[in-house]
Amino acid sequence: MTPMTFTGALLEKIPRSSDTTSYRFSRPPEYQFQAGQFFKIAVPGPDGPLEHYFSHCDSPAEEHVELTTRLTGSEFKNALDSLSLGDEAEFEGPRGRFLFRYDAPKIAFLTGGIGITPVRSMLRHLVDTDGAGRIEGQELVLFYGSMTADGIIYSEELDEFAAVIPGLRVIHVITKPPEDWSGYSGFITSDIVRAELGDVGGWTYYIVGPPPMITAMKTVMEQVDIPEAQTVIEGFAGYDS
Repeated sequence: MTPMTFTGALLEKIPRSSDTTSYRFSRPPEYQFQAGQFFKIAVPGPDGPLEHYFSHCDSPAEEHVELTTRLTGSEFKNALDSLSLGDEAEFEGPRGRFLFRYDAPKIAFLTGGIGITPVRSMLRHLVDTDGAGRIEGQELVLFYGSMTADGIIYSEELDEFAAVIPGLRVIHVITKPPEDWSGYSGFITSDIVRAELGDVGGWTYYIVGPPPMITAMKTVMEQVDIPEAQTVIEGFAGYDS
């Protein structure tokens, strides 16, 4: 799809965790994108526009642009969070080829924290379109690492997706779980992947997140002998900026 530039007004701020917030902006109907793509946003700064790239969290079927980010205290993030409802930002997109493979029999998503954003876009779009285009019997497993149970971003929506998307399982891995946690703890490991997927060689792996997450999941792929041709990777450059 050909990139375009447009102006969007801030519609809503939605806290997702103690340090993570979603921002919804208006967008014109002629702006078209595919789930999993990203865009550039420019917000006003004290010395001129401040720019950043974000994955679409929103589904193409939704009528707004949604970005979700950790508030790191950077100049850009502070400027973004200081916007009031109705304030405008400039957008340019879409970009990227981190796209859902409707013809892949088995897809495993490996992500953590804010890396859930393009995956949320894909899964929400499957719900919005009743899975149109998926091959019959497609299996989906989302391995999602979070620091704490309270820090799971889009927690309620992920429960919804698991309930309504045929073939989807969501596997949470919590680094610092509460005492009553009965799931996996620590980090996503090759042992967890093997335990949940069985024949690990029969899957396509989507790896997405900040650089440390990408590095860790590439190591997991090496440990389970998955060739690069079976991986789709989206790294979040400039994650802390």
